[in-house]
Amino acid sequence: MIDRADLRRRVAAVVPEMVALRHSLHRIPELHFQERQTAALIRKTLAAHSLEILPPLVETDVVGILRGSKPDGRCILLRSDIDALPVLERTGAEWQSETPGKAHSCGHDGHMAILVGTLRVLEGLVGELAGSVRFVFQPAEEESRGGKVLIDKGLLDLAPRPDFAFALHGWVGVPLGAVSSAPGPMMAAADSFLITISGRGGHAGMPHRTVDPVLTAAQVVTSLQSIVSRGVDPLSPVVLSLCRIEGGHASNVIPDTVVIEGTTRSFDRALQQSLRPAMERIIGGVCSAAGCTYQVRYDEGYIPLVNDPEAVKLAQAAVTRYMGAEAWAGAHPPSMGAEDFAFYLEKIPGALLRLGLGHEWPALHSPSFDFNDRALETGIMAFVSLVLDLAAR
Repeated sequence: MIDRADLRRRVAAVVPEMVALRHSLHRIPELHFQERQTAALIRKTLAAHSLEILPPLVETDVVGILRGSKPDGRCILLRSDIDALPVLERTGAEWQSETPGKAHSCGHDGHMAILVGTLRVLEGLVGELAGSVRFVFQPAEEESRGGKVLIDKGLLDLAPRPDFAFALHGWVGVPLGAVSSAPGPMMAAADSFLITISGRGGHAGMPHRTVDPVLTAAQVVTSLQSIVSRGVDPLSPVVLSLCRIEGGHASNVIPDTVVIEGTTRSFDRALQQSLRPAMERIIGGVCSAAGCTYQVRYDEGYIPLVNDPEAVKLAQAAVTRYMGAEAWAGAHPPSMGAEDFAFYLEKIPGALLRLGLGHEWPALHSPSFDFNDRALETGIMAFVSLVLDLAAR
């Protein structure tokens, strides 16, 4: 069994190269299913190593297998997301985005560098491994459920089928140098909706001759809040957020239509599926009373991410064994953010780990966010520790 000091030396040796790789990836952010430069750079980087690269399932994924010294051990799947966000970066970093309006404001460039670094370390420890490690560089985590797309294309059915699946995500508020996780629901289900309310527009000075969709929309906005306050058990967390409302173009014209857009979040699948009919019942009642008509486009998005309890125990044991007890952060409240690694965990035992970026760090998804390079070593250590514990000879 490799000792902690030796493993730290091996990881530290690859960190400078991974910092440079992250900076290169940060310069070329691409949105969901458009990650062609990103995938090409990953493939070029991996070509110099001993990974067996598989044909892409969609155009921009990169999947490879590192085989251990014995074929009969476990298969561990490690996943990194690779897409960026439609955000105008304002970090001022030397390696800032070269594409205005797009940026790695969620830290996926750091996740990619960590996964490549994990390969660099593990290929020097193949003699310690049985089974295999599946490396997945996945497109379209943001908004487009790229994980579900890959799974539907057969990602988890490729031989050898993974026994466990793990991913990590940089997290502001977790101490630098630490990781955390917890069993059960960790990230929320997330659906989106678009409500169109139609009335009869007219002169603002003669509202009695109109059927006002603005007033109706205001009543819909207020009434929908009763779903959370009166229609759901107070002990069951639910979010119903109305994020955009648009109607009309002039101060003296009542418009024909108003559009409302928003999202729902929850941790329970049954509760998630109950929200749409509850919304339609309220919208229909308000619009009927006002004389308006309506349409609702409701898009089912992400399912809740639920960590397997045994996988979390195994992760904690591996991290504390190779990194010390202080590397496992205990506090781990669930988040109403969504994460498409949930679709992996629906099929395979595993867990999402939060990687500490520190307490004083810009928020995820903000224009000022840039992944903390000092967290790369911890991320690589955590992934390698997991593989050594779960796929050792």
